[in-house]
Amino acid sequence: MNKLYENAGLTPEEVALMPSYAAGDVEFYDTPAYNKLYEYLAFDACLMPYGVAKARTGDPESWILDFAESCISAIGMV
Repeated sequence: MNKLYENAGLTPEEVALMPSYAAGDVEFYDTPAYNKLYEYLAFDACLMPYGVAKARTGDPESWILDFAESCISAIGMV
């Protein structure tokens, strides 16, 4: 399992759904996976920009999915 997902506390079932969320096949917003990743990235790891976390300068949902995809691509899992 990806370290990001592990650190955020995603279950194996939630991790398995991430490609469907990224592809737009399944709604990501307000799912347990979204909530866990939002909390982890915005408040625990402090990686999400403040303006994005507040939805002022960007969309948190898109930012999380893009960030997760970039993490996976960086470690060669795609």
